[in-house]
Amino acid sequence: MKKHLASFRDFLVTGNLGPVTPHMTLKEVAETLGPPDGWNVDDGHPVPVYWFFGNLEISFDSIAPYQMNWFQIEGAAQLCGKSDSLTEQLKVSLDGFNGETKPSEFLAAGLWDSRQATVYYAALSDDILLNICAGGIQIHFQVDTAFIGDREAIEHLNESALSRFVRDVDSRTKVDSIYSYPRTAAEEIPGALNWRSLSGQDYLDLIR
Repeated sequence: MKKHLASFRDFLVTGNLGPVTPHMTLKEVAETLGPPDGWNVDDGHPVPVYWFFGNLEISFDSIAPYQMNWFQIEGAAQLCGKSDSLTEQLKVSLDGFNGETKPSEFLAAGLWDSRQATVYYAALSDDILLNICAGGIQIHFQVDTAFIGDREAIEHLNESALSRFVRDVDSRTKVDSIYSYPRTAAEEIPGALNWRSLSGQDYLDLIR
């Protein structure tokens, strides 16, 4: 099976991770990466449609030809160095990014038009949720909320000035997972988590 080297920067811009694109079918993925390391089985479907290749996870539609729904780099906080191996067949050149790259650094890197990118944020119990959606890319971040002490995250969010909230959160993030969709990525608003949003440019302006 041929080995591939993908550019992380190109992935963030195009949604394509080297030879893997969000428009592939299950058969095309198998031809490119070989058999998966594992999969999830749904009792209602005879064909496993959630595949694992190391830290690369892929969801397929349950109806032939099993078109891809999305793929993700799971555990992206561990990305480090000049390059990292996602699977035995797929290595990624990190191009200066890593699992510690902050939302503001992604937005300022010239990957996307920051006016078109959207930053979504919400609070749930003790957690602050934040992600960036730009084209078909969605980056989820972990936020270290130790700085809010015993307060509920939603209380902190509601009572903080937006500029202070953004500065507090941005510096305390790690990349959690990165999804690539065959369509424009977005969070449902309003949704169960009451997502709020900013344009990427507004987010950067609040950081400065």
